[in-house]
Amino acid sequence: MPQLSALNFPPPLKSGGTVGLVAPARWPQPEWIEMTKAMLARRGYRVATHPQTALRDGQLAGSDAARIGALHDMFADPAIDAVLCVRGGTGSTRLLDGLDYGLIARNPKPFVGFSDITALLQAITQRCGFVTFHGPLGWNFAQPDCDPRTEAELFAMLGPQPAARVLRLLEVETARAGEAEGVLTGGNITLLQYLIGTPYDWSGDSAILFIEDVDEALYKIDAKLRQFSMAGKFRHVRAVLVGAMVDIVDGETGLMRSGEQPYGRDLRQIVMEHVPPHIPLAFNFPCGHAPYITTLPVGARVRLRLDEQGGELRFQTSLL
Repeated sequence: MPQLSALNFPPPLKSGGTVGLVAPARWPQPEWIEMTKAMLARRGYRVATHPQTALRDGQLAGSDAARIGALHDMFADPAIDAVLCVRGGTGSTRLLDGLDYGLIARNPKPFVGFSDITALLQAITQRCGFVTFHGPLGWNFAQPDCDPRTEAELFAMLGPQPAARVLRLLEVETARAGEAEGVLTGGNITLLQYLIGTPYDWSGDSAILFIEDVDEALYKIDAKLRQFSMAGKFRHVRAVLVGAMVDIVDGETGLMRSGEQPYGRDLRQIVMEHVPPHIPLAFNFPCGHAPYITTLPVGARVRLRLDEQGGELRFQTSLL
């Protein structure tokens, strides 16, 4: 498992630059792509949509080879200034062994996505040595309730001075106040679990860890976080931020059929059982499958403060 160390940001997305759209996981609805293109055009950016986004292979946006090829094309093309994934879902882990990390490392640029894309964020950050961005998908911009902060904070983070940013955490619910400095890492709980024990495993050492999930049962969240604990992920973590936990259900099966008993612990209790008691901890952090998702630089050094009024997150890493 790699030791966690702070990384530099890739070159920023310049004003009027070109954003490439790609679909490394499930196939996207065409209207999602069109709405994303319209948003980017309104912001003054050019858009290059990879033809692979129109492919279908079951639930996936084309074969593994096609999706790998599309990522390679986006990173290799000097005309593309940033890469935005249009959908998550499933399929990203199928690509990890086939990616040319040397090619990607030679062509650093902002790479943005979340949910299933967590696997790609972790792998590229570790293997290529630059920050990736846990942030909105094209899918987010097609949702009628997309919070305006989602768009604004994406471009603030991809812009020319990301390391000077301070994220005010006015809506977080502080469970354990405190201050911590470390390397920002995390993503979707299920995907982080999938990576444990693989060549793409991640480290919690010296980490400010953020986590989120969707469409899961409480007993499964408990089991996943217990695996984190048994794998030592919480042993040297410096703070934990719990994001949007959407459609988390109770019951023995997760469907809460008639006659089933509740699990007996709520989400907050489950998390607090696994995170060491001396570690700063907050809930309702703006990451995950909710209308407001901020953009977070995975691999950047950050300083976190949590108190009864909320807190703040300061980004400290420099540009390449």
